[in-house]
Amino acid sequence: MKSIPLTGKTFGRLTVIGPCEQRPSYWWCRCSCGSAVKGIYRSSLTRGLTCSCGCIWRESVPGANKTHQKSKTAIYRLWSMMLDRCRNPKNKSFARYGGRGITVCTRWYQFENFYADMGDRPDDKSLNRIDNDGPYDPRNCEWASLNVQARNKTTNRLLTHEGKTQPLAAWAEELGINRNTLNTRLRRGWSVARAFNGV
Repeated sequence: MKSIPLTGKTFGRLTVIGPCEQRPSYWWCRCSCGSAVKGIYRSSLTRGLTCSCGCIWRESVPGANKTHQKSKTAIYRLWSMMLDRCRNPKNKSFARYGGRGITVCTRWYQFENFYADMGDRPDDKSLNRIDNDGPYDPRNCEWASLNVQARNKTTNRLLTHEGKTQPLAAWAEELGINRNTLNTRLRRGWSVARAFNGV
């Protein structure tokens, strides 16, 4: 009998976000309480045996272990959105992330590991992949300014001049020319060299 996909379905407090590639019959689930993503056995979900990450039990037992207590923070929301756009086909940004092969390392499926590696987001910085075609993992991620991130977008126009290739915004900054001016010259059909030299 063919297995029915569970992605996007909700079982109690658990929302399925995708299959566990390395554990057949297990599915990654996010609990509405804000706990880390967990792998849950398929039949435990479909038979109603597991309907939370364990938070229902913790809420009913005085003194039970608490979670990381960061489910209401900005850094937790950032982590959650990172996972969702890479793993959930229903996410409006999936085509630009998971849909083109951008993945999240398995270590970062758990919020505590992500937080241990990256810490809190600095002011005026956002999570940036150094290699825009690479995964979200500790070796490929940094906190970068919005200006750096803008240059790293796949929609950026790359220009090559005298053997050097970089985004239009980087050329504008290097040459001291207004970005819109460069863009206008290129739209008029000017060569890169003429656009840069203004003649």
